[in-house]
Amino acid sequence: MKTIILAMSIIVMGFVSCEKCETCITTTVTSTSVSTPGYPQTTKTTFEACGDQLKQIDGNKTTSTAYAGNISATSTATTICQ
Repeated sequence: MKTIILAMSIIVMGFVSCEKCETCITTTVTSTSVSTPGYPQTTKTTFEACGDQLKQIDGNKTTSTAYAGNISATSTATTICQ
């Protein structure tokens, strides 16, 4: 009987301690405000995220812009996890 209770406890603890992990891809597209050879550029980064980090980044979209004189470069990064 003790063996059955011990086995059940181990199984339950195993399920409780499982953390959901997924493979995520961040796609970044960079474009310029003037015609520039090689732009727009697209890069992809693949990584694994788990638990709270996964919840925070899945579907996240970030945009940033840098300026140099009359030219601007805008990068938009979108993260999708599966």
